[in-house]
Amino acid sequence: MPKFITGQPVPNVRLGFIQDDQVRFVSAPSLFAGRRAIVIGVPGAFTPVCTHQHVPDFVRNADRLRASGYDLLVCIAPNDPFVLRMWSGNLDPDGKLRFLSDGNLDWTTALGLGSTERDLCLGQRSQRYMLNIEDGILGRLRVEAGILDFSCTRMEAVTELE
Repeated sequence: MPKFITGQPVPNVRLGFIQDDQVRFVSAPSLFAGRRAIVIGVPGAFTPVCTHQHVPDFVRNADRLRASGYDLLVCIAPNDPFVLRMWSGNLDPDGKLRFLSDGNLDWTTALGLGSTERDLCLGQRSQRYMLNIEDGILGRLRVEAGILDFSCTRMEAVTELE
């Protein structure tokens, strides 16, 4: 299984989203080229920690992150793009974050951030993480000990990524 390596280019994978009621794709290298980004990875849309803590924390602080120099704020989830459209509309109606589907787990697998969550009936998922990307290059990564944990991926930890 590939692993996350700081200083390497982002994986050459596609991430999905809905536009004009159609599934569209963006390649990770083109998305992150020339951008300073914070990415939060979540185990699943509509799950309790993601919905009530992790994503709202970043939505609330999106303007502050942009003011500090991040021009792209992304939430990547292992759900299909249709689910992500509904979930993002509930949590972020003003579109402060970009929600992208890793429904095939290509991004998650390429970074070695997969997790099997059988006890929660979630199956194959992503770990909860936060990372920075500078001009398409993987930066610092923080990964929670478990998908129900929310400590090292809080918004306050962004400064520790720099």
